[in-house]
Amino acid sequence: MALDQNTINELILCPKRIIQEPSSWKLEKGNYRMGFELESIDKQYFFTAFGRYNAMFNENFSFGLVYFPKHEKGSYEIIRCNGPHGEHRQFPHHIHYHIHKTTQQNIDSGLKEDSTIEITTKYTNFDEAFRFFVKYINVIQGDIDKIFPTQTNLFN
Repeated sequence: MALDQNTINELILCPKRIIQEPSSWKLEKGNYRMGFELESIDKQYFFTAFGRYNAMFNENFSFGLVYFPKHEKGSYEIIRCNGPHGEHRQFPHHIHYHIHKTTQQNIDSGLKEDSTIEITTKYTNFDEAFRFFVKYINVIQGDIDKIFPTQTNLFN
C-alpha cells in the first residue's frame, strides 16, 4: 500500500478506539516503555501507540502512533511527539519539543517516513505531550476519560 497524503491525514484524524489497554511502564535498557493497541471506529485501520522516556532524563520522551496495513507486511510510524533530547549539530531540533510527521513526499523519496519535523509549543512537558498526543490522533473521548483519567503526573 502506497500511502498518499490524504490517507496519511485520514490515519491521523480517524476516530480511534483503544482495543488493548496500555501496558504498565517497564524499564528496558535505561528507558521506561509502554504500549497499547487501537483501531479505527470503522475497523478499517489497526495501530499501536507507544510511549517511552529516559530513566535519567525524563524530558527525553516520545509518544508515537504506528499504522499496520491489513494487506501488507510492515508498518508506518505516522506521528511521534518528542521532548528535547540533547543538542546535536546535525539535528538542531533536538533541543526543542518537536513532532515527527509522516508525509507522502518522505515515503516517495525513500526517506524514513516520519522525517518531517515540526518544532512545537503545543506541549511543554511529558504529561502535556501525552494529552496532546491522544487528542491529536483522535482517541475517542470516552476511552481517554476511562483509561487515562486526568492525573497530576503520569510518572506516578
